[in-house]
Amino acid sequence: MSRHQHDWTADREKDQELVKACRKGHEEAWVTVWRRYGPLVKSVARRTGCDSEEARDVLQRVALVALQKLDGLRDPKKLASWLAGIARYQSLEMIRERRPAALLQEDSAVSDPRYDDEMVRAEDLARLRRAFAQLEERCQRLLHRLMLKQPPDSYQDVARDENLSATSIGPIRHRCVKRLGKLIVKLSRSDS
Repeated sequence: MSRHQHDWTADREKDQELVKACRKGHEEAWVTVWRRYGPLVKSVARRTGCDSEEARDVLQRVALVALQKLDGLRDPKKLASWLAGIARYQSLEMIRERRPAALLQEDSAVSDPRYDDEMVRAEDLARLRRAFAQLEERCQRLLHRLMLKQPPDSYQDVARDENLSATSIGPIRHRCVKRLGKLIVKLSRSDS
């Protein structure tokens, strides 16, 4: 086995451990994920056609989607490619928002079978945004500071500002994510 293959295997194993720790609410794991893969997400955004400010926005969107969908990641060893896929979609979404009229006029986009998948994803993102807006303010603040802000705030900083103990932040974050998930399910049912 070559050194390159060994490093790749080690990285995939590390990703598996990171995902497991993130699912348990460990702040350090989430910070490590974005330290490792934030540059990848921004790179995908730039290659897709986003400028540097849009790439930062894409990173925040990817963090929010990853937060909401992490439990659904079937193979944690594929974390990098999963994040890159989300980044590509979010980048395309960012570009569509920038010039929606031009894209709607393209006949090829309407006839492309991927268009339906992208529309479903766009609806999912819109639903996620609506659900996030329905969370109580404290959950919005916590999730923003711990998951979306780059770099994220530490549990200690959030605890101090929210007048809570640092050990309570992880469980509160976990409950906020669960509430977000339930709101998304509720909105999905009402949309159908």
